[in-house]
Amino acid sequence: MKTIAIDGPSGAGKSAIAKALAERLGYEYIDTGALYRTLAYIAVGEEEDLSVDALLRLADQQTIDFKKGSVILNGKALGDEIRTEAISQKTSQLSKDPAVRDYLLSLQRRLAEKGGVVMEGRDIGTVVLPSADVKFFLTASEEERARRRYEQRLSFGESVDFEKIKADIHARDERDKNRAVAPLKQAEDAVLVDSTDMSEGEVLDTMAGYVEKDHVL
Repeated sequence: MKTIAIDGPSGAGKSAIAKALAERLGYEYIDTGALYRTLAYIAVGEEEDLSVDALLRLADQQTIDFKKGSVILNGKALGDEIRTEAISQKTSQLSKDPAVRDYLLSLQRRLAEKGGVVMEGRDIGTVVLPSADVKFFLTASEEERARRRYEQRLSFGESVDFEKIKADIHARDERDKNRAVAPLKQAEDAVLVDSTDMSEGEVLDTMAGYVEKDHVL
């Protein structure tokens, strides 16, 4: 049982592909972004702005687990409530903080230590699991990623503007690529997969084919 790391920018489809790949391989799917989103969810749920130290102290008082592809907060599975734009923006801010990253790093590694996992995020292959057996960098054009996010927001029943989403995607890319701690970048030994003109099924087949070809099961 091996470890598979999938990195890439916002809107590239990492979560859907990682989940589908894990199901195909019979592996556990671990969405590390959801762990960051959980901290953002806790922060946004407070009436006042918390410092990072205060947020982490508050998180320590709660139970955060990960089962069957979902974050479990205090016994409750978190779903679409951690996928809103407000949570996305707060997550991007928190993920730049070294204390936040350190807080979650040990948890992520512990979840992967037994192998048989597909873990996705922005620094899995470079920082969290630098010795992962297989690494992918999944991306798509900015326009396509904005279109996907736009359709996702609409499906949540939100009132959204495509140009604003595109601008937000661009700004988030810049923050993620240029942050001082664990910036978004392709690991040297990662396989680049550009999904701009590919269906989800084609991306899945490409990645699963690569894993199976290299006999890493």
